[in-house]
Amino acid sequence: MQVDGYRVVNQANLPENAVEMLELDDFIFMNYDGPEGRVNLYIGYYYTADKAYAAHSPMVCYAAQGWKIAEKAKKHHLNVGSYEIQYEEIITSYGNQAELVLYWYQADQLTETNAYMNKLKMGYNKVTKDTAQHAFVRVAVPIGNGSYENAKKSGVDFIRAFYPNLVEFIKSNTVESL
Repeated sequence: MQVDGYRVVNQANLPENAVEMLELDDFIFMNYDGPEGRVNLYIGYYYTADKAYAAHSPMVCYAAQGWKIAEKAKKHHLNVGSYEIQYEEIITSYGNQAELVLYWYQADQLTETNAYMNKLKMGYNKVTKDTAQHAFVRVAVPIGNGSYENAKKSGVDFIRAFYPNLVEFIKSNTVESL
């Protein structure tokens, strides 16, 4: 996915067993360089509601991989054009690495921080729009020697830049929901 103002560095490695466990229909796992430094984007995408259970919070997978989570997730919202993104953030650390992680669930063009509420939104979309496509979106920014404020600005600026591309992908997706 091309993002205005950012350069794709590489596709990050998502092991095959992770792809299988998450039962992904499609995904993006990319590293970008931008005005404030490196940003990692992960989007796990599902075309139907039958995999609604597969996406999960980073509170699960980061902890399972040995990362420490500094405190409880904080809820935020961000306006991007006519869209409001509801997201959560956590600060994680592993050895001398620290990351700010911003994430949400996406049901068509609706965002949600709660997996169960996301399932309700998927049901609403299935009834009103005949689509149940959904995703889990995560933006991770290294904190490194910089400050939390710098990482937050970097993450939010990246979301503002890439989110219109995600919405366009969702709008143009022609996969039939089952």
